[in-house]
Amino acid sequence: MLKKIKKELYFFRRNVLIESGLRNKRIVPFDGAFYEQLNQTIINGLPVSIYIRYLQPLSPPGKCYDRSLYMFLCFDNALLVRGDEKDLEFLYGIEEAGHGWIEIENYVYDPSLMMRFDKDLYYKIYQPSHVFKKNKEQYCKDEICKTFYDDVRSTTLKDYQPNGRKRIELLTLIPLVERMAQSNQEFKVVLDRYLASIQYDSDEIKQELNNKLKMMP
Repeated sequence: MLKKIKKELYFFRRNVLIESGLRNKRIVPFDGAFYEQLNQTIINGLPVSIYIRYLQPLSPPGKCYDRSLYMFLCFDNALLVRGDEKDLEFLYGIEEAGHGWIEIENYVYDPSLMMRFDKDLYYKIYQPSHVFKKNKEQYCKDEICKTFYDDVRSTTLKDYQPNGRKRIELLTLIPLVERMAQSNQEFKVVLDRYLASIQYDSDEIKQELNNKLKMMP
């Protein structure tokens, strides 16, 4: 009974704080400038802006760790943050309470909600515990993480253009993403614009792959 009361009180307070934050613009959706910054970084064949804006998960836990990592890699001054959040604990249990987000100066950017929060308000709402944060230097102390970071930061559109070093990655990725974009006209326009920028041609990519295979000993 006590646990139920605590849960109800928490969610009542959470909802009041969220409504107030939205009203006072201390909670706002990611804006165009934020997405444009995400657009400058390409991971696994797609700009991060597409992952965050159009490939968002449909249900929790929502791959927040991957999504927050992708956002983290787009900013020099971001902190990658992990913690257990109170609402997830009440909904799914302490084992499923983990969440990932990024912080830049006095703001929290939540990759699942796709909203920017004043940091102090975010902590009041979700009451995260067991929080730990990493900046770029700390993240890159791990050799595997540093290799991934360096590869992401060195990747450009040219790598996915004809005969680019990563063009083969598009062979299975793009047909899948194109199918996902069919039901969202805005997404389709954005995807088509990106595909034009890398001169995407599936037959051409297959030929490039065949040529590479022929050159192998």
